[in-house]
Amino acid sequence: MTNDQIYPAELPPLETSEFKKHPKRFLNKKLIAKLIVFVPLLIAAITFIFILDEPWFTWSVIPVWLVLLVLALFLSYKEYFVRGYILRELDITYRHGWIFHHETTVPFNRIQHTEIKDGPIDRLFNLCELEIYTAGGSSSDLSLSGLDPEDAKKLKEFISHKTAMHA
Repeated sequence: MTNDQIYPAELPPLETSEFKKHPKRFLNKKLIAKLIVFVPLLIAAITFIFILDEPWFTWSVIPVWLVLLVLALFLSYKEYFVRGYILRELDITYRHGWIFHHETTVPFNRIQHTEIKDGPIDRLFNLCELEIYTAGGSSSDLSLSGLDPEDAKKLKEFISHKTAMHA
């Protein structure tokens, strides 16, 4: 057994690794999901316009709704290009977030089990989500949303194989 010292400068940088991007369908799903959230808000705003019958409210609520909608769509669009995962020999890393960057690495020897989930909007766009669970929690520690179902199955099998090697 060896226990040699490893210097951080000698480690391969994660940034140079190529992250696997999500399919373009995921971007469409995210944009439509944002629209689904904003349509009821528009209906509520129009209802309040008729109830209050105040000119200042009429002239302010629709532009605010429109700005928030454009901002939400813009953030979803920009965030799509940041999202990605990378499989390495001993772990899986997932990054997301355009304004607030998140990067989570889960070593295979810590993974308990994985699940593939899909909701109605995911099925509409032929997408699914891979949930990765580690010991000590009831919720997943890593959630890769917007995956192609075939890729998710391959990832799940690969991770299951890797976790079986460490068991």
